[in-house]
Amino acid sequence: MAKKYFDLIQKADCLIDGMKANLERLQGKGIDQEFIKKLEADNSLHKQYNNEYDKLKIDFKSKTYQINRHHDEVNKQVKLAKKTIKSNFPKEQWLNFGIMDKK
Repeated sequence: MAKKYFDLIQKADCLIDGMKANLERLQGKGIDQEFIKKLEADNSLHKQYNNEYDKLKIDFKSKTYQINRHHDEVNKQVKLAKKTIKSNFPKEQWLNFGIMDKK
């Protein structure tokens, strides 16, 4: 969980608990049970989105590792194929094998 999200979630949780404990003192000051319920619901949704975000980050890191690994493998194979073709055929025929290189 990103620190800024974690901090806000914690602050909101503490504030919600404090407001619930002192609801009678907040009467007539613009904060009522409905306000607290909305904040509680919004903070709960915030937690849910943050958890989903964390899972996506983990998946993204995993996919990045996988694509990099396969990229390296394909790159090795391309280099080997090009080297083999270039060493066994004249430049004029390289294009027939899909090699656009001039050297």
